[in-house]
Amino acid sequence: MDTKLKNKHKLAVILIALTIFVPAMAVIQQYPRYYRQTAKGQESIDKSAVCSSNFMEKFIGAGYLLYNMENSEEDGEDTAEEVKEMLEENEPTFLYDFEELYPYLDYRVEDEDGKLVTKSTANSGTSLTDKTLSSYALGIVITYDKNGTIDAKIAKGEYKEDQSIELRKVIGNMDDSKYDNIFSRLENEHDLERPKNRTYIYAMTEENIDKYMDNEYYSGFYTPGEAVGLITILMAAVAIAAFLYPFLKSLNTGNELVFRAPFEAVAIVFGMMAATLGNNCGYMFIRNEGRVMFIDVLCWIVIFGIVYWTAGCLRQVFTLGGKRYVKERTFLVPSWKYIKRGWHWIAGKVKGWLDRLYHSFDNIDFSEKNNRTILKIVACNFVILVFICSMWFFGIMALIIYSVLLFFVLRKYFNDLKEKYALLLQSTNEIAEGNLDASITDDLGVFNPFKAEIQKIQSGFKKAVDEEVKSQRMKTELITNVSHDLKTPLTAIITYVNLLKEEKDEEKRQDYIQVLERKSLRLKVLIEDLFEISKASSKNVTLDIMDIDVSNLFKQVKLELEDKIQEAGLELRCAYPKEKLIAPLDSQKTYRIFENLLANIIKYSMPNTRVYIEIGQEGQEAVVRMKNISAAELNFDSEEITERFVRGDSARNTEGSGLGLAIVKSFTELQGGKLKITTEADLFKAELRFRLK
Repeated sequence: MDTKLKNKHKLAVILIALTIFVPAMAVIQQYPRYYRQTAKGQESIDKSAVCSSNFMEKFIGAGYLLYNMENSEEDGEDTAEEVKEMLEENEPTFLYDFEELYPYLDYRVEDEDGKLVTKSTANSGTSLTDKTLSSYALGIVITYDKNGTIDAKIAKGEYKEDQSIELRKVIGNMDDSKYDNIFSRLENEHDLERPKNRTYIYAMTEENIDKYMDNEYYSGFYTPGEAVGLITILMAAVAIAAFLYPFLKSLNTGNELVFRAPFEAVAIVFGMMAATLGNNCGYMFIRNEGRVMFIDVLCWIVIFGIVYWTAGCLRQVFTLGGKRYVKERTFLVPSWKYIKRGWHWIAGKVKGWLDRLYHSFDNIDFSEKNNRTILKIVACNFVILVFICSMWFFGIMALIIYSVLLFFVLRKYFNDLKEKYALLLQSTNEIAEGNLDASITDDLGVFNPFKAEIQKIQSGFKKAVDEEVKSQRMKTELITNVSHDLKTPLTAIITYVNLLKEEKDEEKRQDYIQVLERKSLRLKVLIEDLFEISKASSKNVTLDIMDIDVSNLFKQVKLELEDKIQEAGLELRCAYPKEKLIAPLDSQKTYRIFENLLANIIKYSMPNTRVYIEIGQEGQEAVVRMKNISAAELNFDSEEITERFVRGDSARNTEGSGLGLAIVKSFTELQGGKLKITTEADLFKAELRFRLK
């Protein structure tokens, strides 16, 4: 069964090849005939161009131009270049005709006595005279008498008789000649004159005529109508065959992959083939004088092959149905949503670019130099005006439209500025009335830099207010805490003094005296700490700076407090540096810093826990880190714990002045160091930093 299908398909391939090859051979067979028809038609086209009044009239115009250029140089008033510039401004078509003809033209100008006046600077190698005109393919002699009356003749030409008739018609209609009318309009304004007492001899070689005609009059190669008819019939036959063959089930064709090409590809390939054939069909017949070459056979096979393929692909419209064909055999329709999306994306980008261009003037930074901003605006306007000026006459209309648009754009921009200024003014008024939370959410355009500055002012005011509120709260707490801490031992002292007065038992009296001594010592320490922190806060402290080994000083403090550390059941895990850390510090104040920190750890650490102490160097700083687990919950503000009379136990049940960490902070900062207190769950961390020598 498969063998039969393959054989049938091979038969279809042979039949299709013959369907393409036979029409190609039919056209090839007619090449000699079509060559003669094409050559004859092309000759007729060339003759019409060479004998046209339009072509003849250009030689009349050349005389006008040459004569006035000659006179301008003699009079010394206007140079030849100025005459050309005047014509370019007023009659550019006239000047264009001469400049297109000039490269292919030999000419000679003689006066009434036959003497040479001027001649072409670049000629064909032959000195142009009446006698040498026979060596040219075209020779024209035009004479003007003393009154400017014109006389002309064709001295040499393949179509001499027809050209003479056309030239006489041009001269007979001189009053209606476009060149005569041009000079009639310009002679009053620019002193242009009609030629007088001059003979103009013009000549063109066959090669120059062909080049000029190809440049000015070429409209494609002539294709015989008989050839067009035969090719059209053969193409239709091939297309019909491509449409009908698939109906023959025995051929098993029409459904191959090659016939499933998308419609856009089919249209492009067929359109390119048709355009190429239309422009070059006549050339194919005439290029080799009707002789057939292999490339011709190949070209016609390709042409009819494309026709067959196109018809076979379009046949799918009938087999699939229009709707399904559009869905399965086109690019654009299935991709239309993507194309539409892409178009919207491009349009959005363009709109966004225009919006950014418009709002770029909103984002002017007044902190920059004004010259840069002005330069941007002037450069943008310059580009627009250059484009408008390049449009010549239409530039006037474009300039009017641009001016109107500029008016509306500037008016809109000015109104936007007014609205944004009003928003800015409203926000500043709210801030002035005390609303420090007033926010500017709208875009202020050119005033955007002020938005940031206003936000800074708001932040500064808020910070100042918060600091003031905090300061007032701290002052209140300070008074309360000082009163409490001074009152507690003082009250105890007064009470035990009264008891001591009345007590007769000597043993109890000794107990009361010990309590009085302890309370008075506590009161003394409290007063001394208060006095010391007051001096530190007022910067009224004299520092005795010397080179101190930080780790060694800490070891001394630790050794002094070893008994208390053991009583608290704490285990200190210390990490010291291998090298000395020498820092310029006051040994007494630094000793007090370490003592207060260790005392704080001993007082508030959970019993039977480990305390980690690390001393090391980071960059140019000596760093001391202490970590301990607190016995009580750490619910205080780590930033406020270093303030005066602030303790971790808010109930103030423990012994102490509440000035320990405040003294640490003051003494550290006085020596150029830094103190940082942080907490993490029940972990209390203190970090000291001192600048090394």
